Amino acid sequence: MLQYLTIFGININMYKFFFFVGLMTVPVFLFAMRKRFGFSKAQTVKYTVLTILFGLFAAYLTAVLKRAMLGFASGGVYSDTEVLRNYGIPIFLPICWLLACFVLEDNFRKVSDYIAPCVYSVMTCVKIGCTFWGCCYGPQDENGIWNATLGYRTFPVQIYDALTSLIIVIVCLILIRKLDNKHYGYVYPIGGILFAITKGFWENFRIHESVYEKNFLDSGWTLWQFWLLVLFIGCVIWIIIVRHIEMKHTTKKPKGTR
Repeated sequence: MLQYLTIFGININMYKFFFFVGLMTVPVFLFAMRKRFGFSKAQTVKYTVLTILFGLFAAYLTAVLKRAMLGFASGGVYSDTEVLRNYGIPIFLPICWLLACFVLEDNFRKVSDYIAPCVYSVMTCVKIGCTFWGCCYGPQDENGIWNATLGYRTFPVQIYDALTSLIIVIVCLILIRKLDNKHYGYVYPIGGILFAITKGFWENFRIHESVYEKNFLDSGWTLWQFWLLVLFIGCVIWIIIVRHIEMKHTTKKPKGTR
């Protein structure tokens, strides 16, 4: 696969290129959906900027925590220079937005549905970038894709990972259309549950950077499968809370009735 895209004599890293493409999908989705959610252009710009900034912060926080966790697991042996890691974006982005909505007095359930397709479109583009660059690769496979970094063919786990993330984007868009602004707060956690299940499955086909990441704390699970379990449990609790709030509102008697 092509590792660099050459434009006007400039070599562009394909992983970074698709990461940038992923970020550019954020304004595309948010402006396309703004009328359905009843947002003005000014509001859409605000949500676009904050979503990108929160996403970058989430990726940075993921990298920091990964270094800390693998440093602990390895007794200080493991080291990592990566500044951004994408796995934690679905976990930390909604937390950032929850705090922001509290400060800005916005409707978090509505905003979370609004940004949901963007999160998984970024994850889709990132994995396409991984496919070209040769990272997050699968085991050696003569029927797989050519890995320019390794110099041999590998199982195309990045492609399957990208496809399932794209399916989650489509599911989120369908849910937004079907719910029709009647039940806010379900789209993001449903997408998160699907993401945790599919990415957790594909983790079994990845070759990891170190034994500490592949078998975190001798558990038989990868580091990221623990993260995805947290995402899964968090999203299930999220749905239960939203459902409880809705039921509480629908069963509440109007004032003056017995």
